[in-house]
Amino acid sequence: MKIYTEIEIQASDEQVWNLLTDFASFPRWNLFIRQISGSLSEGTQLTVYFQPPGTHIMTFRATVITVEPNRKLCWSGHFLIPGLLIGEHSFIIEPLASDRVRFIQQESFQGLLVPLLARRLNIDVRQGFEAMNQTLKTKAERIELGTGDWELGIGDS
Repeated sequence: MKIYTEIEIQASDEQVWNLLTDFASFPRWNLFIRQISGSLSEGTQLTVYFQPPGTHIMTFRATVITVEPNRKLCWSGHFLIPGLLIGEHSFIIEPLASDRVRFIQQESFQGLLVPLLARRLNIDVRQGFEAMNQTLKTKAERIELGTGDWELGIGDS
């Protein structure tokens, strides 16, 4: 099962990458991926705290697979034990012009729980991706236009 979303952002690839990889700022603006801790290097472990709309915060550990600055970040993680639910998550930044990109967020799911959770994943996770994409777009475009940084004002909870 695969979930795919994309959005065009009127900002440079570097600006979008900087926001995407500034994990410390996530609690202030990212309503889907609430927090990430760990080093952003291939082969390292991240702890990811995410919250699909209408649900509680969930935590998983992920292994960083790909780090291509200004282009791609990919990790793989599993729920509870390997084999139940495995996800490979990718963020892709495709330059369309010097100040415009296509931001793609996608995840491929495998495992025994996928048939049971497919409908729920498709709704909840897709909504989370779309909400994050839209907020990233708004934040990047405001910074790119020089109208200052922007936060949701949601605190760290």
